[in-house]
Amino acid sequence: MVNNTSIPREDHWSRPVAMAPNGQWLSLREVVEEEPARFSFAQLTPEQQSELVAERIRQRPKYDMGILGLGVLDKKRAINEVQAGTPIGCTLIEVERRMIERLIERANEREL
Repeated sequence: MVNNTSIPREDHWSRPVAMAPNGQWLSLREVVEEEPARFSFAQLTPEQQSELVAERIRQRPKYDMGILGLGVLDKKRAINEVQAGTPIGCTLIEVERRMIERLIERANEREL
């Protein structure tokens, strides 16, 4: 049986993807449309990366991440894991890093 349930699109444009020199988060829209001076994800300290990922998770209307052998992480637990720097948190940070890179790439190519 085919599942034709539509998946709601998320608003990636308003979520942070980088940091301005003054320490403010910059949204995908700001990075792509305004091209401000910024620190990319890779240029952030591990603590700043953790803060950025926690903020991105916090801003999502719904967050459930299934992890084999562990079950489903809700938003609160995911943020706690990221902020504590646990192995699960580090994996979530890596997932978001890849997501941010891909979002910026697709937005610059006008495919988002």
